[in-house]
Amino acid sequence: MVQYARPDDTLSTDTGSSGTNWTDQASGANLHLAIDEASADDATTHIKVSDDGTEVGCLVRLGDVSAPGSSGTYIKYKALTEDEEESGQPGLKLELLEDGAVLDPAVTVTNNSVSTSSWTDYTYTISDVSGISDWNDLSLRISMLPSAGMGDDMKVTQAYLEVPDASGGSDAVPVSLNTYRQMREH
Repeated sequence: MVQYARPDDTLSTDTGSSGTNWTDQASGANLHLAIDEASADDATTHIKVSDDGTEVGCLVRLGDVSAPGSSGTYIKYKALTEDEEESGQPGLKLELLEDGAVLDPAVTVTNNSVSTSSWTDYTYTISDVSGISDWNDLSLRISMLPSAGMGDDMKVTQAYLEVPDASGGSDAVPVSLNTYRQMREH
Protein backbone atom coordinates (compact mmCIF):
# COMPACT_ATOMS: atom_id res chain seq x y z
CA MET A 1 0.00 0.00 0.00
CA VAL A 2 1.14 3.56 -0.70
CA GLN A 3 0.89 6.74 1.39
CA TYR A 4 0.61 10.22 -0.10
CA ALA A 5 1.83 13.39 1.59
CA ARG A 6 -0.11 16.08 -0.27
CA PRO A 7 0.15 19.82 0.44
CA ASP A 8 -2.13 20.81 3.34
CA ASP A 9 -0.98 24.37 4.16
CA THR A 10 0.78 27.30 2.51
CA LEU A 11 3.69 28.33 4.73
CA SER A 12 5.34 31.15 2.74
CA THR A 13 6.09 32.65 -0.64
CA ASP A 14 9.09 34.73 -1.73
CA THR A 15 8.82 38.01 -3.58
CA GLY A 16 10.91 38.47 -6.70
CA SER A 17 12.87 41.57 -7.61
CA SER A 18 9.92 43.12 -9.41
CA GLY A 19 7.37 42.12 -6.78
CA THR A 20 6.30 38.85 -8.42
CA ASN A 21 5.40 35.87 -6.28
CA TRP A 22 3.65 32.52 -6.53
CA THR A 23 -0.14 32.72 -6.64
CA ASP A 24 -2.91 30.30 -7.46
CA GLN A 25 -4.70 30.43 -10.83
CA ALA A 26 -6.98 33.24 -9.56
CA SER A 27 -4.10 35.27 -8.04
CA GLY A 28 -4.93 33.91 -4.57
CA ALA A 29 -2.55 33.01 -1.76
CA ASN A 30 -3.78 29.52 -0.72
CA LEU A 31 -1.30 27.70 -2.91
CA HIS A 32 -1.72 24.30 -1.26
CA LEU A 33 -5.36 24.14 -2.35
CA ALA A 34 -4.37 24.50 -6.00
CA ILE A 35 -1.86 21.60 -6.03
CA ASP A 36 -3.21 19.11 -3.49
CA GLU A 37 -5.52 17.01 -5.64
CA ALA A 38 -5.13 13.28 -6.17
CA SER A 39 -5.79 13.73 -9.91
CA ALA A 40 -4.22 16.79 -11.46
CA ASP A 41 -6.74 19.10 -13.11
CA ASP A 42 -4.13 21.13 -14.99
CA ALA A 43 -5.40 24.58 -16.00
CA THR A 44 -8.39 24.45 -13.62
CA THR A 45 -6.27 24.78 -10.46
CA HIS A 46 -2.54 25.43 -10.38
CA ILE A 47 0.08 27.74 -8.93
CA LYS A 48 2.05 30.12 -11.12
CA VAL A 49 4.82 32.69 -11.12
CA SER A 50 6.39 34.92 -13.78
CA ASP A 51 10.12 34.98 -14.43
CA ASP A 52 11.47 38.36 -13.33
CA GLY A 53 15.13 37.35 -13.36
CA THR A 54 15.29 36.15 -9.74
CA GLU A 55 14.67 32.77 -8.12
CA VAL A 56 11.20 32.88 -6.56
CA GLY A 57 10.00 30.13 -4.24
CA CYS A 58 7.03 29.08 -2.17
CA LEU A 59 6.80 26.64 0.72
CA VAL A 60 3.90 24.24 1.30
CA ARG A 61 3.49 21.88 4.23
CA LEU A 62 2.96 18.22 3.39
CA GLY A 63 0.42 15.99 5.13
CA ASP A 64 1.62 13.46 7.70
CA VAL A 65 2.78 9.98 6.69
CA SER A 66 4.40 7.10 8.57
CA ALA A 67 8.06 6.29 8.04
CA PRO A 68 8.28 3.87 5.11
CA GLY A 69 9.13 0.24 5.66
CA SER A 70 10.96 -0.06 2.35
CA SER A 71 12.53 1.94 -0.44
CA GLY A 72 10.49 3.60 -3.16
CA THR A 73 9.87 7.18 -2.04
CA TYR A 74 9.16 9.72 -4.79
CA ILE A 75 8.50 13.40 -5.33
CA LYS A 76 5.84 13.64 -8.01
CA TYR A 77 4.72 16.80 -9.74
CA LYS A 78 3.02 18.04 -12.87
CA ALA A 79 4.14 21.27 -14.51
CA LEU A 80 4.12 23.46 -17.62
CA THR A 81 6.13 26.53 -18.58
CA GLU A 82 5.12 29.15 -21.09
CA ASP A 83 8.21 30.46 -22.84
CA GLU A 84 7.12 33.86 -24.13
CA GLU A 85 10.36 35.10 -25.63
CA GLU A 86 11.91 31.81 -26.76
CA SER A 87 15.21 32.93 -25.23
CA GLY A 88 15.40 30.15 -22.68
CA GLN A 89 12.76 28.72 -20.45
CA PRO A 90 12.83 28.97 -16.67
CA GLY A 91 13.67 25.90 -14.60
CA LEU A 92 11.82 24.37 -11.67
CA LYS A 93 13.40 23.25 -8.39
CA LEU A 94 11.69 21.24 -5.64
CA GLU A 95 13.31 20.69 -2.25
CA LEU A 96 12.07 18.39 0.48
CA LEU A 97 12.52 20.03 3.90
CA GLU A 98 12.01 18.89 7.48
CA ASP A 99 11.02 21.50 10.05
CA GLY A 100 11.86 24.12 7.40
CA ALA A 101 15.48 22.94 7.07
CA VAL A 102 17.28 21.25 4.20
CA LEU A 103 17.74 17.54 4.79
CA ASP A 104 21.11 15.86 5.13
CA PRO A 105 21.53 14.37 2.61
CA ALA A 106 19.61 17.04 0.68
CA VAL A 107 16.64 16.00 -1.47
CA THR A 108 16.51 18.42 -4.39
CA VAL A 109 14.95 18.05 -7.83
CA THR A 110 16.10 20.46 -10.54
CA ASN A 111 14.27 20.37 -13.86
CA ASN A 112 15.54 22.77 -16.54
CA SER A 113 13.42 21.26 -19.29
CA VAL A 114 9.83 21.58 -18.10
CA SER A 115 7.51 21.06 -21.05
CA THR A 116 6.46 24.17 -22.96
CA SER A 117 3.75 22.39 -24.94
CA SER A 118 1.61 20.47 -22.43
CA TRP A 119 1.15 19.66 -18.77
CA THR A 120 3.65 16.89 -18.03
CA ASP A 121 4.01 14.46 -15.11
CA TYR A 122 7.46 14.16 -13.56
CA THR A 123 8.77 11.70 -10.97
CA TYR A 124 11.93 11.99 -8.91
CA THR A 125 13.13 8.92 -6.99
CA ILE A 126 14.53 9.72 -3.56
CA SER A 127 17.39 7.27 -3.17
CA ASP A 128 18.26 8.09 0.45
CA VAL A 129 15.61 8.97 3.07
CA SER A 130 17.98 8.49 6.02
CA GLY A 131 18.02 12.24 6.66
CA ILE A 132 14.31 12.28 7.49
CA SER A 133 13.61 11.79 11.19
CA ASP A 134 10.07 13.21 11.45
CA TRP A 135 7.75 12.19 8.62
CA ASN A 136 5.06 14.42 10.17
CA ASP A 137 7.02 17.66 9.71
CA LEU A 138 7.85 17.72 6.00
CA SER A 139 7.40 20.56 3.54
CA LEU A 140 8.09 21.10 -0.12
CA ARG A 141 9.80 24.24 -1.39
CA ILE A 142 8.92 24.92 -5.03
CA SER A 143 11.13 27.46 -6.83
CA MET A 144 11.13 28.89 -10.32
CA LEU A 145 14.70 29.27 -11.56
CA PRO A 146 15.21 32.31 -13.82
CA SER A 147 16.16 31.97 -17.47
CA ALA A 148 18.03 34.17 -19.92
CA GLY A 149 14.78 35.83 -20.94
CA MET A 150 12.12 37.19 -18.65
CA GLY A 151 8.34 37.20 -18.74
CA ASP A 152 7.96 33.42 -18.94
CA ASP A 153 5.43 31.74 -16.65
CA MET A 154 5.98 28.59 -14.60
CA LYS A 155 2.88 26.64 -13.60
CA VAL A 156 2.52 23.63 -11.29
CA THR A 157 -0.80 21.80 -10.97
CA GLN A 158 0.22 18.97 -8.64
CA ALA A 159 3.09 18.26 -6.22
CA TYR A 160 3.31 15.59 -3.53
CA LEU A 161 5.40 12.92 -1.86
CA GLU A 162 4.66 9.23 -2.48
CA VAL A 163 5.84 6.92 0.32
CA PRO A 164 5.59 3.12 0.67
CA ASP A 165 3.41 1.78 3.45
CA ALA A 166 4.99 1.76 6.89
CA SER A 167 4.76 -2.02 7.14
CA GLY A 168 6.94 -2.41 4.08
CA GLY A 169 5.97 -6.02 3.77
CA SER A 170 3.24 -8.08 2.25
CA ASP A 171 0.77 -10.65 3.50
CA ALA A 172 2.57 -13.43 1.61
CA VAL A 173 4.75 -14.65 4.49
CA PRO A 174 1.93 -14.99 7.08
CA VAL A 175 -0.23 -16.79 4.52
CA SER A 176 2.63 -19.11 3.62
CA LEU A 177 3.36 -19.87 7.27
CA ASN A 178 -0.30 -20.56 7.94
CA THR A 179 -0.46 -22.92 4.95
CA TYR A 180 2.72 -24.66 6.16
CA ARG A 181 1.25 -25.15 9.65
CA GLN A 182 -1.98 -26.56 8.21
CA MET A 183 -0.01 -29.01 6.05
CA ARG A 184 2.04 -30.22 9.04
CA GLU A 185 -1.10 -30.85 11.10
CA HIS A 186 -2.55 -33.24 8.51
